[in-house]
Amino acid sequence: MVPTIDAFKCDGCGICVQRCPPQIMGLIKGKAALLTDLCEECGICAEACPIAAIRFHLPRRAFEPQHDGYRPVPR
Repeated sequence: MVPTIDAFKCDGCGICVQRCPPQIMGLIKGKAALLTDLCEECGICAEACPIAAIRFHLPRRAFEPQHDGYRPVPR
């Protein structure tokens, strides 16, 4: 669940860069960017963003819980 950054929304304030615990965020051409392979998925960057330019998206569920296990979800 790696964050996505809306470059159109990001105003380059840098708060997310300052708050990122593993320090893998930076500003490129005045917009927030991160090294996705090193992301710890803590969500602090998204919480810190004052304009909600950073979001976490849960992956689509491939299985649904059932009383006797899981079954595939049709796509």
